[in-house]
Amino acid sequence: MREKLNWFHVAVLVYMIEFDVTAFSLARVTAENIGTNGWFALVLTSMAASINIFLYWAVYRIGKGQSFFQIMESFVPRGPLVPAYLGLAAFWVLLGSLIGKNFVIVSQMLSFQSTHPMYIFLLYCLLVYAMLVKDLYSIVKATTVFFLLSFWMNALVPYFLSDWKAVRLTPFLFQGSERAHSLQGWAEVFTAFVGYELCLFLFPHSDRKTKLFRGVLLGHLLISAAYVTTVFVTYGFFSFQQLKELQFPLINILEYLELPFLNRLENLVFMFFLFSNLVTTVMFCFASLSTLRHVFPRAKGKTLETVIVCLVFASGFLTKTVRESDEMLRALYFTEMAIAFGLPLLLIPMAYFANRKGRGIEA
Repeated sequence: MREKLNWFHVAVLVYMIEFDVTAFSLARVTAENIGTNGWFALVLTSMAASINIFLYWAVYRIGKGQSFFQIMESFVPRGPLVPAYLGLAAFWVLLGSLIGKNFVIVSQMLSFQSTHPMYIFLLYCLLVYAMLVKDLYSIVKATTVFFLLSFWMNALVPYFLSDWKAVRLTPFLFQGSERAHSLQGWAEVFTAFVGYELCLFLFPHSDRKTKLFRGVLLGHLLISAAYVTTVFVTYGFFSFQQLKELQFPLINILEYLELPFLNRLENLVFMFFLFSNLVTTVMFCFASLSTLRHVFPRAKGKTLETVIVCLVFASGFLTKTVRESDEMLRALYFTEMAIAFGLPLLLIPMAYFANRKGRGIEA
């Protein structure tokens, strides 16, 4: 009998999934796409994500805890769904891979200039494999340890308050950006919260005692608070024009922090942010693995896990620079957002009619 998750583990998992490489440039992204006081856009986009989480809760309740595959196949025959399953599995592998590769490229620029990024990415993929071959409960336990090793960074915020100036925030709201009122601009900001939709694959690993969506919502609100606080402090630390010019404001602000035992904290970015990006990649690969296991139930040993990690590594060759990686990752994030909003809208009526059909048969 598989061990069930509890809401605390789910909250930690969602927090770590959403906390990925987008954090480095989030302040610049809000400044470029929203304008002055763009930090407030994170509050609004977080609310939109919370509404989307509510839709997944509706799927869970109406479907009575059935898995994504059970709901789909109660309405559509399995055969026509296989190509869609394979497409989703391939997409999630690619997304997880490029999230990891983007993080590796940034880390290589900062701390490993003489090392080829693919060598670092190979080590990253080995870590992904080491986690992916475990069951979900073991992945979550490792994620909890990673959470404790990285969450303390939020306590660094008070160190920047001495140089924080309210005047830099300006009294204007969402001004100074050509894309402040465009859907693309808001979608760029929303990419920071991509990942909560993977709760769909936690349905088979939860029961009533899990309080699954208490954990999902708490984890999402926790990372939202961390993002809003960090970006708010960054807006008061740098001027608006500086924010639009800095490539990675979060790393730049860390350069101003000096500790008695460490002169340049940003040199430890790879260590501090490795865990959260690793969890993000692993969980997108887990979504792909769950899908492939459903399509190929007779796959032996760790065949599927090995294939997935090999594809993750191979996908890393698609991008060589930060610009290439950002452009491709942006397109993938937009696609994942469409999937995140579209899936529950598709599954809710399917689950509803499947329930009515079941009641009709019983009658």
